[in-house]
Amino acid sequence: MRKRTRAAWPTAALLAALAASCQWAGDTKAAHVSFSALKETIEDVSARLDAAVEETSPDRVPAIDHELNAVLDTAMDQASAMNILDREHLAISVATARRCLTAMDRYAQSGDGELLRAQNQQLQPTIKEIEELLERADRTTTAK
Repeated sequence: MRKRTRAAWPTAALLAALAASCQWAGDTKAAHVSFSALKETIEDVSARLDAAVEETSPDRVPAIDHELNAVLDTAMDQASAMNILDREHLAISVATARRCLTAMDRYAQSGDGELLRAQNQQLQPTIKEIEELLERADRTTTAK
């Protein structure tokens, strides 16, 4: 009986430690960039994208789209530090944003300013959702 009890304590301690950190398990890249820095970067790139679309500078749009995609990749790398519902919501929002960005690249190459503006208007609510998710993740991970 004592051997079982002795063997059960390390196992119980291990399970408790795993349960406490289960939201943080996964990708080792999760601690490299803070969520607040990601949010600020997305805000900056999104503002530059808005300006390029509004100034009808379709030649600048593909480079900015590429930069925004890189930031979205970084956000997805960080997603393992988020709770599972926010992580899934982020994945869906990032996929939606990427579809919009792909369409924006196509419209920028064709020079269709109207479709480019319309696609940008569709993108903005998705970007806001992503920013909210990153802000929530920042509050969660920095809370003491």
